[in-house]
Amino acid sequence: MTSTFRGHAHGMPLHQRGQSLLEFVIVVPAFIFLLLGAFQFLLIYRAKATLDYAALEAARSGAVNRAEISEIRQGLIRGLTPLYVHSPSVGGVAEGRLKAEADVRLFSDIDIISPSRAAWQEFAEVQYNGKRALPNDNLAYRSAAVGSSGVNVQDANILKIRVRYCYPMIVPFVDRVIKGASDLITTGGTWRESLRCSVGGHSRIRLESYALVRMQSPIYDRSKLR
Repeated sequence: MTSTFRGHAHGMPLHQRGQSLLEFVIVVPAFIFLLLGAFQFLLIYRAKATLDYAALEAARSGAVNRAEISEIRQGLIRGLTPLYVHSPSVGGVAEGRLKAEADVRLFSDIDIISPSRAAWQEFAEVQYNGKRALPNDNLAYRSAAVGSSGVNVQDANILKIRVRYCYPMIVPFVDRVIKGASDLITTGGTWRESLRCSVGGHSRIRLESYALVRMQSPIYDRSKLR
């Protein structure tokens, strides 16, 4: 009788007070996880939008620099730098670029989807410097006939690239959950062997973006083409 009286003294029976504590223990962690998850997905959305822009910047850089992979990579670094800049000062921007460059070299992969090596082989001509290249001049006056490579010389001058990037997730615990779910639906065999999204202090999620621009210079090196 004494214990019953003490339970009612606080306006709630003891069994109801215990039930409320149990509900609190269950609901609050789940709510915190959802809140952290929403924050992490917001960061991933921001990263994907930045990667889309960076891929376009990379393709533009390749279009005016003979589709050189090194120039495409520099364009990607410039486009991804805002993700790593935490101060508007000159020093902050320089530091952000260095971080972006390190991450791009370790955690990104660039493929040239178009033009193909077969198209280069079919339409390549000797240029003014005596070297063979996929021509980029007078395209409007060249034949529009489709060759054995499946494209004409105009379409062979369309540069299409694919950029794959491992974005570091910074929200504790949530990053591992998202990484695990991502690994279940992503086939790791399509990523080059030297690219490891699990390396580093944070779990990383694989993001992919495509960009397409028209070439503004001839392509000399066919070794990077498929």
